[in-house]
Amino acid sequence: MRIVLDARKYFDFGIGTYIQNLIPHIGSRCELVLLLAPGDAERITLPSSIWKVMNSSGKYSLGELRSIAKDANRLKADVFHAPHYTTPFGLKMPCVTTIHDILHVRGKEYFSFPKRVYARTIISHACRASDAIIVDSEFTKQELLDMFHLNVTQIHVIHLGVSSIYSAKYSEKSVQEFRNKYHLTKPTILYIGSLKPHKNVEVLIRAFAHMKQRSDLQLAFSGELITRKNNLWKLIKENKITKDVVEIGQISQRELALAYHAASVVVLPSLYEGFGFSVLEAMASGTPAIGSRAGSIPEIMGDGGILFDPHSVEDLTSALEKVLNDTEYRSTVIKKGYKNVERFSWNKCAEQTFQIYMDVA
Repeated sequence: MRIVLDARKYFDFGIGTYIQNLIPHIGSRCELVLLLAPGDAERITLPSSIWKVMNSSGKYSLGELRSIAKDANRLKADVFHAPHYTTPFGLKMPCVTTIHDILHVRGKEYFSFPKRVYARTIISHACRASDAIIVDSEFTKQELLDMFHLNVTQIHVIHLGVSSIYSAKYSEKSVQEFRNKYHLTKPTILYIGSLKPHKNVEVLIRAFAHMKQRSDLQLAFSGELITRKNNLWKLIKENKITKDVVEIGQISQRELALAYHAASVVVLPSLYEGFGFSVLEAMASGTPAIGSRAGSIPEIMGDGGILFDPHSVEDLTSALEKVLNDTEYRSTVIKKGYKNVERFSWNKCAEQTFQIYMDVA
């Protein structure tokens, strides 16, 4: 069976992690063809059995909706998999689409009216054109059922996995070298990911400012550069905490694993998430995770982490103080995190995904 997978978002946050981890597990089960953005093929090392085909159409463009289908049809795919809701028009084979969330439709405060109309139109098309829809969580499944006219049997909840690189054992020397490289000289609160408005990073900054009145801590950001976010950097300066804010930036997966091990706690303060990798990766690393009581986060965290009200600086401050200062409580959170993360496996995710390929083919 030949599967064509749109992998043009291979290096993106979130969706890129999904694509990167799905490929080796799916590629061992079938003939897999990847559609890649220009330049990406040279950056990606894969088994020779996995085909790479370049597609130059822009992401979120009208052109991609036709050219991707043209490539899949030319390659005579048995199943086409869109790992994001931009499902192409004109496919001549069964289609599976993964919809991670519908923030672009729900987020009136984050996206303009034209962008929301575009997203709603494209997601609606994906729902009609797909033989099966995969979602990362029960939360997103319910969101789709509430907003679009779908048959409940068309939607399949498949939880994503956690790479073993995070649960690997790292020497104290390696972790200390990472701390030295990024000037992490104090107990560190770590945030990982983008700095889009729905990520609610402002609440984390304010909570850290409260903590600094009582503790000797650092706040580190990995992913998008916070110094380029004028509103957030202005807030940091106003609270006089610039000297204790560390910008790690975008790093390799191995360094990211070291970042988790170097941190004292990881925080995901989002107002909306379709999944939430960072809290699970923290748990796998043996680092306590604090997540907001919003979106899919409670579902994914289970009882393996600490939940807080995303609108309350005081609630987050209290959670941080407790996990940083109460040794026994901290140990209990870590143990529960290890147990919770056992529910999530890339191999299991790939098995369930491949079964859907078989069903629709």
